[in-house]
Amino acid sequence: MTNSATVTETEWQFVADDLAAVRAWIEQETPAPFRTDPGVERELRDEYWDTRGWLVWRAGFACRTRLQGESAEFTIKGLSGGEGHLRRRFELDEPLNGLGGLAGAIARPMGEASALLRRLVGPHPLHSVATLTTQRTTLNLADGDTPIGEIALDRTTVGEGSRAHDLLRVEVEVAAGALDRARPFVDALREGADLRPAPTGKLAAALAAAGASPGWEPRPLGPMTVDRLSTLGEVAYAALRRSFLRLVEQEPVARLGEDIEGVHQMRVATRRLRAALDTFHDILPPELAAQRKELRWLGRSLGEARDLEVQRERFALAAPLIGRKAAGAINAVLDERHARAREAVLAALDSDRYVAMTDAMSDLLRAGTVTGTADQPALNAALSLVERRRRRARDAGAAVKATSPDADYHALRLKVRDLRYVLECFSPLGGESAEAYIRQVTRLQTLLGDHQDSVVAAKFYAGLAKDESLGKGALRAAAELAANAKAEAEGYRWKFPKRYARLRGRRWHALKRALSNS
Repeated sequence: MTNSATVTETEWQFVADDLAAVRAWIEQETPAPFRTDPGVERELRDEYWDTRGWLVWRAGFACRTRLQGESAEFTIKGLSGGEGHLRRRFELDEPLNGLGGLAGAIARPMGEASALLRRLVGPHPLHSVATLTTQRTTLNLADGDTPIGEIALDRTTVGEGSRAHDLLRVEVEVAAGALDRARPFVDALREGADLRPAPTGKLAAALAAAGASPGWEPRPLGPMTVDRLSTLGEVAYAALRRSFLRLVEQEPVARLGEDIEGVHQMRVATRRLRAALDTFHDILPPELAAQRKELRWLGRSLGEARDLEVQRERFALAAPLIGRKAAGAINAVLDERHARAREAVLAALDSDRYVAMTDAMSDLLRAGTVTGTADQPALNAALSLVERRRRRARDAGAAVKATSPDADYHALRLKVRDLRYVLECFSPLGGESAEAYIRQVTRLQTLLGDHQDSVVAAKFYAGLAKDESLGKGALRAAAELAANAKAEAEGYRWKFPKRYARLRGRRWHALKRALSNS
């Protein structure tokens, strides 16, 4: 796409008490060999946009529209980068003319900026979160006869009514290659004009003035902490709210696709929610318990992308050992499948079904309705609920032998995973004993997870070894990788009995005592 301009903004940002005094210093005290020349004075009207759930902000970006005469453009800008008053931030600029505003840019991406915005927000409508009006005076900065940057003296009005106030900012923007050359001038300016490092950007100040929250949602879902005096209903809703918040917090990261943890954490959150819905099914309203089906659908929609991300990470370690041509052929297959899986992820997150599910769950979790014996002390029921899950894992594990099929190990892994999630619901009640046993269960879950990853890898490479279109080198490499993965899986099987035996050791008995309500 070529309709966007990508830049890395490098600038120092300062707070000033008197812009006229700053300009006087620049005009009278600029040290040699630096020179400043008058630029232009203009008014900027910037409007910032985000979704109701702050998807753009939570992904680490800001979306800004700016009018410039009769033309308009929008910018996607990174919120992080740099240290203190020196900021290095990614920017994508794109004209809005003829696109029908931001909604049109999202519907019909014409450049990198609109394509990125489309990935970030999906079907969620944008709305204005802040409007800034800036009176800007610019001066050109040169090192002798060589231009190196621009100085901006900004008076920015943020907020409205009684909240309205002016921000006085001084920004020195330079090309990345001129950073060291400009630094002596910036140091002299900071000291001579009595400037202070800007603690936040203008957008953050404007949001604070408007009373807007860049968190996930302005209305809290409800309490998320429990203790040994909590009721069973309070424990249930605290666990569900924590996992649901994790789910929606990771949505923008999953949409962006640059951090593999986004999809992974969303998938884990669906599993935690399903485990909690199963555990507390008897005391939850039917409308909430029914969301288990929707969470299973979402987890499956995310599953292939996550599995392929794991395989790509594994292959990245092996690729340098098998030859460039063979590695390229296998990488191409992984990339193609991952691209299709990414499309499935975005399709799920963009769907009406996902929006309906998150809206319904947020309303139900906020209401906090319970039934049956939800008012009983959680300690009265904690041990029996944990033991029920542990018994399922123990029964499944006792049936697993060295010769058991891979499917049996995978089925056990799911039961151990659910045991861990239920333990985590009650961990504040069990204190250190609960934490110690959770660590033991987690080690077993990790071992079984590594076994499953190896099994999946072996099947994947065995399939590639039959695809003659890859070439002889890639076929040979795929066969070797399949054998290596199979050997890895055998190694995890060998470690399994010792790790599994610890489920019934002293840490379990300590947890039983901690949850005995005595």
